[in-house]
Amino acid sequence: MIDSLRGKLAYKSPTYIRVDVNGVGFGLNIPVSTYNSLGEIGVDISLFTYLHVREDMMRLYGFKTEEEIKTFKMLISVTLIGPQLALGILSSISSDEFKKAIIQDDFNRLDAIPGVGKKTAQRMVIELKEKISSVGGILDKTEGLNEAESSLIEEAVRALISLGCSKKEALLSIKTSYITIKDKKPSLEELIKYSLKHL
Repeated sequence: MIDSLRGKLAYKSPTYIRVDVNGVGFGLNIPVSTYNSLGEIGVDISLFTYLHVREDMMRLYGFKTEEEIKTFKMLISVTLIGPQLALGILSSISSDEFKKAIIQDDFNRLDAIPGVGKKTAQRMVIELKEKISSVGGILDKTEGLNEAESSLIEEAVRALISLGCSKKEALLSIKTSYITIKDKKPSLEELIKYSLKHL
């Protein structure tokens, strides 16, 4: 499995790029959100990747952030949503906005995404709402957390749940701990250890 790539950006367009890795060119399909974060041709870049394999083809997808690739994997787990439609969705709505729309049953917002009709919007809510809310859902932006901080907290919450904590207990402990040690810019491991000491 190819989980990530690091190399020089050799070509870019809004939906496709080529990365030169030690003389080997990897072609990747990307969402527009990733394209917007790329530098100029020739710069070194690092991407999270997903390799989609079918009987008649193999296609590599690239994402700038871990949150993007997580959302992509959630999307392609939905019935009748393939990688290309998933890319289109990520090109039209941020991961944060998408999760909020799912949790809030915002069918109008989802239906407005190109390529997504009412039935697809309903399937996404039905099949993804529980997965997203399993860690307390996306954190409210009014708490002053950016996407990286929200992702860190969600990962830490998942870790505590896997250790036997209830969802409510894990979310409360992690959020409280993060606020306490936020200025130290804790790593995932440090945040989990601090939370476990103060449960």
